[in-house]
Amino acid sequence: MKIGHLGPRGTFSEEAAVLYFEGEMQRIAYATVPEVIEDVSIGALDAGIIPLENTIEGSINFTLDSLSDYENVHMVGEYILKVSLQLLGIPGASLSSIQEVWSISPAMAQCFHFIRQIGASRQFCESTATAARLVKEANDTTKAAVASAFAAKEFGLTILAKDIQDVAMNHTRFAVISKEPNYDVMANKTMLLIAPSKEQAGMLANILQVFATLDLNLVWIESRPTKTRLGTYQFYMEVMVGHRDERLKKAIAILEILGNPVRVIGSYIGACVSDIESFTV
Repeated sequence: MKIGHLGPRGTFSEEAAVLYFEGEMQRIAYATVPEVIEDVSIGALDAGIIPLENTIEGSINFTLDSLSDYENVHMVGEYILKVSLQLLGIPGASLSSIQEVWSISPAMAQCFHFIRQIGASRQFCESTATAARLVKEANDTTKAAVASAFAAKEFGLTILAKDIQDVAMNHTRFAVISKEPNYDVMANKTMLLIAPSKEQAGMLANILQVFATLDLNLVWIESRPTKTRLGTYQFYMEVMVGHRDERLKKAIAILEILGNPVRVIGSYIGACVSDIESFTV
């Protein structure tokens, strides 16, 4: 089974792939999310796992924009990963020996107070996994990386300090995508993409009213540009029912009659924060 994820080796995306999928698999790292989605669309991958939203950063816009471009790619699952950042060094390094910390900018920002407390300088790179690899290659006890416990294991590094992020409850939700839709009768969550065909006063309010009238619980709404004309938007919405629910079928029919074409991105079993696993070493 070929699984695509955002690379390089040792990223949180790869960790999510390891924890979500069971059995034998070939993990393939990609430089960008659109590349993962494209290879799923042409059947080069059996599935992909891509970041959808984060507690601190919010929705991942490049994921949403890329999903809208591939109508034959479906969301078939989701996984919520607790983002725990660690300070990693080579064997023999200690917290007191660290003078320079490497990582990607958002991870540095999330650990601002810890890094300031130890008095280390900052060096930025493209990902937490890259930082771990560079520290391994440098083989210098004065250098450390802000990365995951998964990266520590992948690159043979030592965890010098655990859970150093300023916000303890930081999670990333990943979308599991496939060329084939999910027909699981246990699916209890559905993502829609609604693209109004014309602008009118109260447009979004009218769309939301359809769901409210049918007693459908919307749990996530995100607007994104249509990429056709400035000031025009389409809406991603998640509703807490599966694709078989008659109320959802009725809502889609009403919305389309009102001039709001609806694409079902996918139906799947929703993940709960209480379901979260974490990688330990």
